[in-house]
Amino acid sequence: MYNFILQIETVGPQGDKLIWVFLILVIIGITAFILTRKNHFSIFSFRKKVIVTIQKNKVYHPSVIQLNIENKSKKAIVIEHPVIRFKSGRKNIAFKIKAVNARVIYPLFLEIGKTHQLPVALEPFYDYNPKLKKFSRLRIEFKYDKEKQKKTRYLLLKPTFFRSER
Repeated sequence: MYNFILQIETVGPQGDKLIWVFLILVIIGITAFILTRKNHFSIFSFRKKVIVTIQKNKVYHPSVIQLNIENKSKKAIVIEHPVIRFKSGRKNIAFKIKAVNARVIYPLFLEIGKTHQLPVALEPFYDYNPKLKKFSRLRIEFKYDKEKQKKTRYLLLKPTFFRSER
């Protein structure tokens, strides 16, 4: 009689239920990863508020970079000082643009639908620090509305072993 009462049967998890639990955990993990990324709203929003593009005058070893900032939001924005960041491997060197042609224009008030264009000559940076000629990538960053930050993609300045533009 005691053998019948103490007889415990262990039941392991079934395979199909484990697969469903695993899939749900993976979906939750991917969703959490997407939502915690810095620019996750650009995935879900249909309209970008501020569009930033940079262009160079030559494919390799450019002398002038053109920065374009377009305000497509529903209100005017205030742009803080842009920062030019040179990168080579793990090394970063950043410069803050405080004036243009000896005129202080930042912080800049950009109205709805307007575009700000800023040509940036790279020679003064190379004259200040000759080691910058060895750096292969460049990015421009700035803050607007005192808390939001916008960064451009890295622009390739010279060909490297791993990357080149076609």
